[in-house]
Amino acid sequence: MKTEFSDFGEVRRLLADAPCLSIRQPWAELILLERKKVELRQWSTQHRGWVWLHTGKTFDEASYSRFGFTSLFTGGFVGAFRLRDVVPLDGERWDVWRSTHLDLGDCPANVFGWVITNPLRLEKPTAAPGSRGLYRPDAELATRLLAQPFVGEFEAS
Repeated sequence: MKTEFSDFGEVRRLLADAPCLSIRQPWAELILLERKKVELRQWSTQHRGWVWLHTGKTFDEASYSRFGFTSLFTGGFVGAFRLRDVVPLDGERWDVWRSTHLDLGDCPANVFGWVITNPLRLEKPTAAPGSRGLYRPDAELATRLLAQPFVGEFEAS
């Protein structure tokens, strides 16, 4: 994954107060690969900006084979992304966005499309428990996450 960031210090400053979101594998990996750009949730949020990406311990087994994965990290933090917008979905918008969500089915009822941009992968995943909804890491976990380098962070310009 090629990152467009040159100022990781600014990204870290913004991540210092960022919430976390747990997403099952392989969906979290597909976000980091910039293949999945819309996440569906049954709830909205006023938050816009950076979000830590956590993977739950459970995973979508059928989707592993569909996307060609055999083993992915679960049960901790794998990166971060910027939440650009949250939009209520209807059938018309779903038809346009279906490919960015990587879903083959019909429009789910009463869902919101969380528009994801700028994914950043941690060089090493950080094992930690997750939670439901958008949640804040405790101070110790936030410190551990902020100390982890991102892929591409220290590459020569």
